[in-house]
Amino acid sequence: MARCLVLLNPRAGTLKDLANKAGSHESPAELVAGEFGAAGKAVDVRMVPPRDLSSALKDIEHGDDHDEIIVGGGDGSLSRSLGRLLASRKTFGVLPFGTMNLLARDLGVPAEMKEAIAALARSEPRRVDLASVNGRAFHSISGLGFFAQMAQAREAARGLKGLGRFTGFAVAAFRAFFRSGRSRYELVIDGSPRHVDATAVLVTNNAFESGWRRARLDEGKIEVIVAHAGTMRERLRLGYDVIRGRWRDNPLIESFRATTVEVDKLRRRRVWVATDGELTRENSPVRYEAMPGAALMLTPITPRGGAAEAPPA
Repeated sequence: MARCLVLLNPRAGTLKDLANKAGSHESPAELVAGEFGAAGKAVDVRMVPPRDLSSALKDIEHGDDHDEIIVGGGDGSLSRSLGRLLASRKTFGVLPFGTMNLLARDLGVPAEMKEAIAALARSEPRRVDLASVNGRAFHSISGLGFFAQMAQAREAARGLKGLGRFTGFAVAAFRAFFRSGRSRYELVIDGSPRHVDATAVLVTNNAFESGWRRARLDEGKIEVIVAHAGTMRERLRLGYDVIRGRWRDNPLIESFRATTVEVDKLRRRRVWVATDGELTRENSPVRYEAMPGAALMLTPITPRGGAAEAPPA
């Protein structure tokens, strides 16, 4: 019988909603344990605040008899945990507690929490690609320019609530759009240099379709997406196309498939980079590499919602 360790954020609103919908006196941890137990897994559910997640995973590196680890969190939480999870050499999975949940969605994990728990309880391990930014693993998207400005906008609005949070984010995003401007980058794509004037440079683990979904997680490639600098009208059109999910058809967009890329924002020694929704300050040039088949992840046996399967381990 597989032994599974589930690490949950006790403050996650998704967990509270799960308990309310269930209409029982069971705690969220008991509900999660019940779903996994029904699938024949010996499960150990621990409530771990986000600030303690790294130390909890570090303890697992020093000896642990669980076969699988599941982290309840969003894209950022999972991304910050990847180094520890890979070091554990265990199969791991994700319960989607975030806003976008890009990797969970592309793995075929349902968005509804109870369905997601049931799907992961009956999942199987499969190899999926990761990528790295300056030596740190990430699972979906990393970007400079406008993307970093948007991450800063989100941070500015994070402490607000309700309508104030929405208004704060909208104002910050509006400012980010105009602040991102035109920058000069040198890109070295698989050894070939290229200079571009761009408002943003985005690097993704495998290729995303226009609707920000990946058809595959096993191509062994990263994609470099350049949003070339244009007039204000052209940039507004690009923003509109992104909202409509038709950004690939926009004339300002150019993309390249590669295994390595260096992104140098000229005349800058340190740059802001947004990776899986989290903002960091990085040395320039920023180096990206594909990590084919780097992660052994729990994937629902029958993917939901048309998400792609990864190749068998």
